[in-house]
Amino acid sequence: MEAEGVPIGGEPVDDAIVNLAARLHERYGERVDAIILYGSYLRGVTDAMPDVYVLLNGWPAKPRLHRWLGAALPPNVLNLPFDNEVSGRAKISVLTTAQLLRAVTSDRHPYFWARFAQPCQRLHCRDQDVAAQLDFVAIRSAQRLMDEVAADPAPDTSAAFWMTVFARTYAAEVRSEGPSKHEALYAANRDYYDRLFQARQANAASIRGSQAWPLAQATGKLLSLLRIVKSVLTFEDPVDYMLWKLERHSGVRLDATERQRRYPLLFAWPLAWRLYRLKAFR
Repeated sequence: MEAEGVPIGGEPVDDAIVNLAARLHERYGERVDAIILYGSYLRGVTDAMPDVYVLLNGWPAKPRLHRWLGAALPPNVLNLPFDNEVSGRAKISVLTTAQLLRAVTSDRHPYFWARFAQPCQRLHCRDQDVAAQLDFVAIRSAQRLMDEVAADPAPDTSAAFWMTVFARTYAAEVRSEGPSKHEALYAANRDYYDRLFQARQANAASIRGSQAWPLAQATGKLLSLLRIVKSVLTFEDPVDYMLWKLERHSGVRLDATERQRRYPLLFAWPLAWRLYRLKAFR
């Protein structure tokens, strides 16, 4: 089915985001194809941790571990200082443009195409060729989100349709957010999602949906868990970040020991189990 591209462009959100994009461009230099802001911060929740994607035309040779991890299971997730009174950090997800194109085209799980179907803002784009690739990513992501995720039969109103889609994609990852996050996603860009829904309805007879969604959901859940484990190797203070995020979204607060902070892969598993038992994440 045909789908319009995600709303993109406009003036940068604020000077802090402009400065962050400049630091990312300085960090990765000529390898940068695009820098993209999405998520809660873009939707106006300025006390949230900004989510920024950096698309590269190739992985830097060093650090070698980051290159290997990024090639094996993108994206690599980092955090950088950010002028924010709540978190003081920005979440940076890094992968190559080629990896993103493959993911939205052929990945059965929705990790990337659920994100890039959402409205986002290009803080930097190398040239028109990259811009055309990003347009393809946006359109293909929206198509797959609508065609492959909704229940069969799909709800007959836009709000109900998108609540189902968001609930399913969140259930395909290890997440702490509840249904209120789905409502916020829809409400922040209601006109955009309503237009997509109307386009889908006009072509509903030709949409068969995904017959393998349970497998895609299970695969996405497993890969989400592996990405969290991998982030321990790329993220600064990963345990404190996870605890902060879980408390913010679920209200569950636990403190880590110094040993769990220093050696999370060895000693943080009991903490993760307690958080799961307290329903801090799903």
